[in-house]
Formats: sequence, structure tokens, C-alpha cells
Amino acid sequence: MEDKKFSIKGVFQKSKEYIDTRFKLAKLRLVERSSRLIASLLVDGIKAVFAIFVIFFLSLALGFYLSELLGSSSLGFLATGGIFVLLIILVSLVENRLERLFMNLSIKRFLQKWNDEITEDDEQGKQN
Repeated sequence: MEDKKFSIKGVFQKSKEYIDTRFKLAKLRLVERSSRLIASLLVDGIKAVFAIFVIFFLSLALGFYLSELLGSSSLGFLATGGIFVLLIILVSLVENRLERLFMNLSIKRFLQKWNDEITEDDEQGKQN
């Protein structure tokens, strides 16, 4: 049997390997978390675009419906525009509270996505 002796050089070598491994692990975790955040932002952006389309088409439907009720296309769409002006005024009145609410929700979502850990069981469950 070979006699293993304590060596400072070996300790430094193992310490260097350990630090390199920890650095690589930290880098991989950062990449994973960042990619999860970016993917979440993209999905939220896509949902926002679809929501805008829904609002647009519902506005058109409301305009045509009010046109039939009021007997004039211009009055129907003017009424629809008036509803949106009222909504803008309402949002302006509670702007600070809405801003705080959305800021808190954004921070919670950001931290939730940042701190989520993907386990092997989760990944296998998603693939099946």
C-alpha cells in the first residue's frame, strides 16, 4: 500500500478545484434563474398582447352594439370612446395605489421565479 502523506500542495490543489466547482455551480444557477425570468417575461408579454387584442375586439363589438341601440354608428363609437375616457380618468385617480400594487406584484413574481428550484422530479413530470 502506498503511504499517503499530507501535502500543502495537494490541499491547495483540492481547494482550487473546490472553488472552481463552486464558481461553475453559481454560474449555472445564475443562468438557470435568469433564463426562467426571461421566459416568464416573454410569456407575460405574449399574454399582454393577446389581452390587448381581446380588449380591441370587445371594444369594436361594444361600438357596433351601441350603434344599433342608438341608431347611429358615430354615436355608438362615440359612446364607446366615452367609456374609455371615463376608464382613463378612473385609473388616473387611483394611479399611485395601482402603481404600488403592480410594483409589489412584480417584485413577488420576480422573487418567486428567481427562488424557484427546479427538481428532477418536476422536470420528469413535465416531460411525461
